[in-house]
Amino acid sequence: MQKDVLTAETRLADNAMEFNPAAVDGIGAADVGALVPGREGSLLSARLRYFDPVRRRAGVPDDVGALVSELKNDRTVVTLVNVSPTTPRTVVVQGGGYGEHQILSADVNGRVTPINARDFAVQLAPGAGAKLTLAMKRYANPPTAKFPWDR
Repeated sequence: MQKDVLTAETRLADNAMEFNPAAVDGIGAADVGALVPGREGSLLSARLRYFDPVRRRAGVPDDVGALVSELKNDRTVVTLVNVSPTTPRTVVVQGGGYGEHQILSADVNGRVTPINARDFAVQLAPGAGAKLTLAMKRYANPPTAKFPWDR
């Protein structure tokens, strides 16, 4: 990078990406169960996607972590955790990067809750978390880029 002769005005935004020491490919695989789309503008092929309904944006809310630990044809296992010691958080979990997967039910500690929707909200108490086993029907819905509250 020190031998780069381009000026800030002539350098493309992603010109230095091959030298970037921050590798984020693993985050996509672990967070949403995704294949990395790459820099060529590929579509996101993910099992899950998260939304913050309070800030009305894509991604997990502040203090919330997500880890996908199992992918099967008809189910996904994800652990959601709220690390805030004082503030409850709500996260919307969507089936697929574009809502293309239908979530049939969620099993938490043996208690199965029917969902039958492309997304659902999870309320996490302060310092709480849970492992969710989501029964899913993949590619059951037409894909959409709209956020859950705009559908």
